[in-house]
Amino acid sequence: MQLFLRQFFQYLYQHTQKAFSRFLLQLGIEHADEQTLSAIPLIERIKVAVTAFITLFMVVTVSLQIQNEEAVIILIGSMGASSVILFALPTSPLAKPWCFIVGHSLSATIGFVLTFFIHDFALLAGATIALVLMAMYIFECMHPPAAATALIPALASQHMAIDIQILYPIMINIAVFFVMSQLLNRLIMRRKWSKPLPSYDPVHLHHDQTPLKRLGLQKEDLMVAINRFDTVLAVSEQDLEQIYQEAQRNAYQRRSGEILSRDIMSSDVITVRANTSLGQAWRLLHKHKISMLPVVNEEKELLGVISSVDFLKNLSVPSYSGLLKHVNRMLVKRKHSKEVNNLVQDLMVTNVVAVKDTDHIVALVPLLSDIGLHHIPVLDSEQKLCGIITQSDLIGALYQVNQKD
Repeated sequence: MQLFLRQFFQYLYQHTQKAFSRFLLQLGIEHADEQTLSAIPLIERIKVAVTAFITLFMVVTVSLQIQNEEAVIILIGSMGASSVILFALPTSPLAKPWCFIVGHSLSATIGFVLTFFIHDFALLAGATIALVLMAMYIFECMHPPAAATALIPALASQHMAIDIQILYPIMINIAVFFVMSQLLNRLIMRRKWSKPLPSYDPVHLHHDQTPLKRLGLQKEDLMVAINRFDTVLAVSEQDLEQIYQEAQRNAYQRRSGEILSRDIMSSDVITVRANTSLGQAWRLLHKHKISMLPVVNEEKELLGVISSVDFLKNLSVPSYSGLLKHVNRMLVKRKHSKEVNNLVQDLMVTNVVAVKDTDHIVALVPLLSDIGLHHIPVLDSEQKLCGIITQSDLIGALYQVNQKD
């Protein structure tokens, strides 16, 4: 009997736990397979809150100058909802400027026009939202908070006679909110305005895909998959591609093991100082048969790099046949003393992409392939130069990984 009761309660406990887990999943409390919002860096969450505060403060301040307080209370609701989408979900298709401006403006206009044809409030509210949704589908301006804007004329019509002037404060709110959101997104959130994606390799200026995109998932594949959904996805094609690539890197890192930058870098690095002469730097490149020299200070902190390409940028030669002769005369044979006596700091590049010695080799792949770098300086925990990684180093490491597999 005791064994039966123990088994019964164990069975009951297991099924109750499963049922409770399904209940939490339906409520959205359990989301092991979704993004964890708490994983977003705290500083980013603070920026979102500050940006929303400033924007709503300005919208309400301007609104109070042009209308009474009761109207502001009604109007501000939809703007508050928009702030969540525009600032907390900035990459969502719902947060696009077109969706915000046209969504709110079109919804307010539809709500205003319907008040002249439908007088029953329940029917008016339902018809307004239905037509607004259809208009959002047609004009591709889906923006959920705009539905609240559409109901403003419907609510106002139940208490007073309305005319076209009811749309003026709504449009002013939309304009102020849009200007403030775009401005603060640049100043506080540091988010750049969208640019059209190039249809060619931006590094080498040809029409082939970048190396990482020539195999595997293509943009066309994503667009076909997205358009097969019968509901609106709150994620853009660019975000999906970035998620896919990040997942691929994570999977490769798991398969290849912990191979770090410090494991494949060259640690015996030939360096120069900022006050080294260009002639001496050129001879070092020639002597060691390398094409790039890191520029460091006495503490081995990276100041910049100088490469053979930097020597050629400002040269003007009539033809390719005279190029090497010109460089040789200028730097090696010292026939142009002015150029020879110039310093590395006059020619070096200071905007340098570097990696940490603890970075996994998978982080190097896009830098040495798509971006087009040939050398990457490696920094230690004290931000001091400790090595260099070349394309050859990475190819060798990837070959060894494949050999192990």
